[in-house]
This record gives sequence, structure tokens and C-alpha cells, in this order.
Amino acid sequence: MKYVRAPIIETLRKSPFEALVEHAGIVKKSAQLLREEMNAYLDGRFEEFEKLKKEVEELELKADYIKSNIRNHLPKSVKMPVDRSVFLSLLGEVDKVEDLIQDIGEWISMREKPIPDELRGEFRKLFDKAMESVEACECAVMQLNTVIEASFAEPERKRAKELIQRLHEVEHESDIIERELTRKIFGMEDRISPVAIFHLSKLVFLLGDIANHAENAGDRIRALLAR
Repeated sequence: MKYVRAPIIETLRKSPFEALVEHAGIVKKSAQLLREEMNAYLDGRFEEFEKLKKEVEELELKADYIKSNIRNHLPKSVKMPVDRSVFLSLLGEVDKVEDLIQDIGEWISMREKPIPDELRGEFRKLFDKAMESVEACECAVMQLNTVIEASFAEPERKRAKELIQRLHEVEHESDIIERELTRKIFGMEDRISPVAIFHLSKLVFLLGDIANHAENAGDRIRALLAR
């Protein structure tokens, strides 16, 4: 996959909210690739895993470029219908999800050892919650753009609040899976090495942190809606 930089004029034609939607879309694509990465890792297909990791790295560069463009073309003199600092904080939280997706691939590659069979189901559950949070976050960002275009019409604001509530629910569900899985990993100390326990428990933390930052993004959107 080759990344071609968009001309600056194209960036200027987009509102910062449209650019944020584009950024969130790239994060979702990265998460979908991470799903393939996780499946390859769980199945022990490490060569395929490395190939997918490189694709995620290229998407992360594209997301960084869009983030930089938004920041560089949003001087304090530009009037916005929402608080500028909160908007930039929202962008930062969405971008942290992208960073986490790349970090997870890097962390997995530090120790290419298969996950014990009895943990695979729980890891898939935790990853599914991470994916659900990314998808809900993208929907919330898209709805924010709709709210702006609709001049903060109440039905559109209500829909945005429903999506934000779902982000909170997913994060709570993710926390439960994360705690149970971590407890199970440490309960295997007589069967797996201390290195494996450390590697797997940090992987749990990184996967769970995706839902945390997606929830944070939802909180920023809620603040932007509270005019």
C-alpha cells in the first residue's frame, strides 16, 4: 500500500469536522486490519501477521498526516461553532486509538509465541469489544458532523448522545472482560513463564485501552454538544 499525500488545497476545502470523519474512518480501517493481525497471531501465522502490521503502519502515517493538517489549518483566528480546544482534544483521543492499534502490533511482535488455547476465546471477546468501541466512536464522530450541518437540531443531538451512551456501555463491558482475562492469565503462573504472563497481561491492557480512549472521545463529543 502506498500513501500519496493529498494536495493542501484539498485539505482546505474540507471543514475540520469532515477531516475528523476522514481520520476516524482511517482508524476504523486500521482496526479492521488489526482484527486480521489478531487472527493471524492467534493461529500462529506470524509471516502474515508481519505483513498486516506493515499495512497498519502505513495507515497510521496517513492518519497522522490528516491530524497534522487539521491542527495546522485551524488557527485561533478561525471561528468554529464549537470550542476549539475541546475539538482538538477530541481529535487527540481518536488519534490515540490509532496509536494503540499500532502499539498492539508492535507489542505482539516482541514475542511471537502462540496464546494458550484456554485464553484464545477470552482474547477474541476482548478484541471484539475493542472493535465495537472503534465502530461506535466512528459513528459518534460522523454524527457530530451531522449535528454541525444541522445547526444543532435536537433530533441529531439526541442521536449523538445515544451513540455516546453506547460508548460508555462498551467500555464497561470491556473492563469486565479485561479483569476476568487478567485474573485468568495470572492464575496460570504454574503453567506459563513469567515472561509470557507479562506479555499477555500487557496485551490485555493495550486492547482494553482502545475502549477507554474511544469512551474519552465520546466524552469530548458530549462536551461539544453542550453549547
